[in-house]
Amino acid sequence: MIDMRQRKLTFALLALLLILAGCKSESPTAPPPVGPGGTPGGGVTPPTNATLTLTASPTTTPLVNSNVTLTAKVTQNNQNVPDGTAVQFTTNLSGSTFTDSGTTSAIKITSNGVATATLTSTAVGTATVIAAVGNVTKSIDITFSTQPTTPPPSGTTPTITAVTPATGPPAGGTQVSISGTNFRSPARILFDIGDGNPKEAFVVSVSSTQIVAITPAINLVTGQTKAADVIVITQAGTSGEQRVVKTGGFTYQLAVLTPVIRSLQPTSGPIGGGTRVTIFGDAFQTPVQVFFGAAEAQVISVNFDNVIVMSPRGSDTAPGGSGVVTGPVTVTVRNVGSGTSANSPVSFRYTPKMVITTAGPTEGPFTGGTRIKIDGVGFDDPLAVIVGTVAAQVISVSGSEVIVQTVGVNLTTCSDVTGPIVVTNTENGDSATGPNFIFRVPKPLITSISNPNTLTGTALITVLNALGFPRITIGGTTANIVSQVTNPNGTTTFSVQIPPTIQLSSVSCPAGGSALIPTAFTVVYTSATTGCTDTANNALIVTPNAAPVIFANPATFQPFQATITPNVAPAPPFPGTAVAPSPTQTVAIVNTGSGPTPLTITAFNTSGAGCARFNIGAPPPPIDLNQCESVPIGVTYNGQTTPTTETCTLTVVSNAGNKTFLLVGTSK
Repeated sequence: MIDMRQRKLTFALLALLLILAGCKSESPTAPPPVGPGGTPGGGVTPPTNATLTLTASPTTTPLVNSNVTLTAKVTQNNQNVPDGTAVQFTTNLSGSTFTDSGTTSAIKITSNGVATATLTSTAVGTATVIAAVGNVTKSIDITFSTQPTTPPPSGTTPTITAVTPATGPPAGGTQVSISGTNFRSPARILFDIGDGNPKEAFVVSVSSTQIVAITPAINLVTGQTKAADVIVITQAGTSGEQRVVKTGGFTYQLAVLTPVIRSLQPTSGPIGGGTRVTIFGDAFQTPVQVFFGAAEAQVISVNFDNVIVMSPRGSDTAPGGSGVVTGPVTVTVRNVGSGTSANSPVSFRYTPKMVITTAGPTEGPFTGGTRIKIDGVGFDDPLAVIVGTVAAQVISVSGSEVIVQTVGVNLTTCSDVTGPIVVTNTENGDSATGPNFIFRVPKPLITSISNPNTLTGTALITVLNALGFPRITIGGTTANIVSQVTNPNGTTTFSVQIPPTIQLSSVSCPAGGSALIPTAFTVVYTSATTGCTDTANNALIVTPNAAPVIFANPATFQPFQATITPNVAPAPPFPGTAVAPSPTQTVAIVNTGSGPTPLTITAFNTSGAGCARFNIGAPPPPIDLNQCESVPIGVTYNGQTTPTTETCTLTVVSNAGNKTFLLVGTSK
């Protein structure tokens, strides 16, 4: 707390600051200027004799470095003072500051009669905060602490009324309930056996009347007991920490246990021993001995409620090491430390060593469904059977016969899958291996192919053992399967569209050009399911479409030229010049089509004013040309005695269409 003299000095300085701030404004009622962040910076004449209230939030004791919001409510004549009225906040605790100014003083302005400031502190202690408006002040104390504490009220010392259960093993792990009064978190529980080293328990839960904890472990020899004081510490680590002791509240005891056997798993095994047997029960205590009849078993592990052992040989279970080969024997567990023992209510039964004598059939389809009969001895239901690397479906089991049915195998290649028949008794792990079983994978075989009539037709391809999803290629190109039909003889006939992109072979014609000819293609069938394939080399003949094609070699006539020659020694009465005809040009008309239909030329038509000057030599129509046969057309131009150019159109008319030539002759 500051003294009155300091307060008066502070108020005087505040009044001076407020008067100066008021002088800087345009008028006492002018709106305050806007400061950084949009907050008005003051400028309203401070009121006198105003009513001021000061509150803090939170109202509980704040922690160091936390924030406290201070709210000053300012009214005058029961009305809120004008917005922008300045309120000064100061604090006297070293280490405390206002967050917006970073110092021990902050000036805030009102809005709707309220001004707020935020205080924090890096030090523990009580800060006296003063809010001042004009000649009016209010103060409030804010105490900062390192952690919240709740001093225990008088008469609330914790008490322990009971510890349940009150005994447990020295290995710890016992869940105990500590009943009492006035328990408060955080709590610690210690178990002290007087050795100067109290052990701390694991606290599970805490309420005002009960603490649940897990006992710690201590060292204790067989048959010994040790009382432990139970120490409860409430509000541990705080200024309100309290403790209470329950003397001898818990007793550690390594009990003298008498074992109890409830069941065995499995209950049988082969006479050769080596079966892993789990003995279920209670009160098993290390070390233990386990006997199958007269033979001691190898102990694998010991727990309070189960013991795991390996069964000895059946021949060792009788006194003297002989006599018992098959049948039941008594299983005994003995706690060595206490000398107590128990016999199993269920005997362990030794069975003959499993042997498979015969099994058949020893092959079947890879899709499964083959029923196999396995003969032998030592079969014990339940059992598992592996056939060729995959588990089979068990149909029936007797001591000397097992019947199973195969299931399908997954294929990675087009190969038969081979593996042994293995029978395993589920309970005791005894097993035997029989002959190999072969999962047969049928190989596809292309039995027939019908050739299509044309390149755009379809082919019928018949396949034996067409299993799974089919794929067919013709000449290396995938063909579209239009339909498929399963035949009574087990084959499948596929209707396949000839791929339009395959290339037919051709033959060169002597007179020029080439003609398509029937071409053989290799057909490959593949089962995408099994990966198996079959190939028919050059087995599919594709015939090109039967149609004549008119072809000209060369495709055009070159320009004709006739030579005009003056008469050197004219013979009267016809003096003048002579014309030498152009050389003859020949074009061969060739049938480059396919099939039996010939190319038939029905006419040679001419049109044009200059046709009279051209001599066209060819056999008279009709003319029939088979594939690659040709007919020549010879043309000569007879020019005029004067320089000129003449044209004529020659049309070859045929059943494959018309071929037109433009004949151009020049006289020079």
